[in-house]
Amino acid sequence: MHISRRKFLRQTAYVTSAMSIASTIAACGIFEKSPQENVAGGEQVERPVTQDKSTLYIFGWATYVNNQEVLDNFTKETGIKVVGDTYDSNEVMLAKLEASGGRSGYSIIYPSDYMVTQMRDLKLLAPLNKKLLPNIKNIAANYLELPHDPGAAFSIPVSLGTTGVAYNVEAVKSIIGEEPTNWTYLWDHKEKLRITLVNDPREVIGMAAHILGYSYNSKDPKEIEKAFQKLQELMPAIANFTTDAWRDPLTSGDLMMCMAFSGDAISLQRQNPNIKYLLPNDGTSIWTDTVAIPRGAPNIEGAHAWINYVMKPEVAAKISDSNSFGTTNKMAKSMLPDDLRAIKALEPSEEIIAKSERITKLDPEVLQIYDGFWTRLTTGLG
Repeated sequence: MHISRRKFLRQTAYVTSAMSIASTIAACGIFEKSPQENVAGGEQVERPVTQDKSTLYIFGWATYVNNQEVLDNFTKETGIKVVGDTYDSNEVMLAKLEASGGRSGYSIIYPSDYMVTQMRDLKLLAPLNKKLLPNIKNIAANYLELPHDPGAAFSIPVSLGTTGVAYNVEAVKSIIGEEPTNWTYLWDHKEKLRITLVNDPREVIGMAAHILGYSYNSKDPKEIEKAFQKLQELMPAIANFTTDAWRDPLTSGDLMMCMAFSGDAISLQRQNPNIKYLLPNDGTSIWTDTVAIPRGAPNIEGAHAWINYVMKPEVAAKISDSNSFGTTNKMAKSMLPDDLRAIKALEPSEEIIAKSERITKLDPEVLQIYDGFWTRLTTGLG
């Protein structure tokens, strides 16, 4: 079963507010619908707090945890058995670790960049011992000095993701003619398009703010309101706000363009040449997944061995192949499959990076502003 890499709300503060308005928006039919999901494939799993060093328990996104070849080769090299449990949101992972008080039983986690900031503030991460990580030399230097964790003191970025547009080439060419190059294309052709936007307030409102010349992370209520107004103009073209349920309609041509996260879109493009993933040339949001050790990890030595292992070029290449995300491992790039390397949008160019931003943590009072406009947008309250 495919589990979306980014099926979550950007900040924990959204979870509470989203629950409070769920009954109001459910009847509108514009949010994606999915079954209630718990950690580890639908079951609440408890892992032993006291463990021998021959087993390593990992808590991560499915593409990092369920690659059996990667897991088996680690066991062959180290003698350490790997047991992996999956989550489909950073918030699920955070809640479990907070509730455990440092006794979750997991020794490896895969937080996204913004979540590293939050977990550092909450003192939920163990510092890394770089002496045990000689393969860190394979990670491109610019990824080791990112704002969420300067000096990679608590986390190692392993995968590079972006937010862009997946589109049906034949449908776009037949109805509009020219293929898209930027975000403003959506507004230029809104009368003819049928699209979806991701179910993520920070991404959607941030994108609209960005094309207006503001920051993805704007704290100015007036700028956030202008972004909301810009999105209102696009409403006639929007079929749905969904992070996951766009693949089949896009493939069939029922949808023409869908805001999407790179791994999901590129994975579909690799299966269907009529689908393309676009990195808008006016810039977008860029993010990374990291590997880290939670505070209270029972197998610190095994955790460092795992992190060092996944920084091996051949292992990093296998992981990138399986999740269709870019890799931060400079030595792994030449080892990627030809079809994946051929996709230009796999990694943003320096020109696009210069125009792009990372979504960062905002204070709760600012998030409430985003949440208020998001509710008005998605319920049609105006």
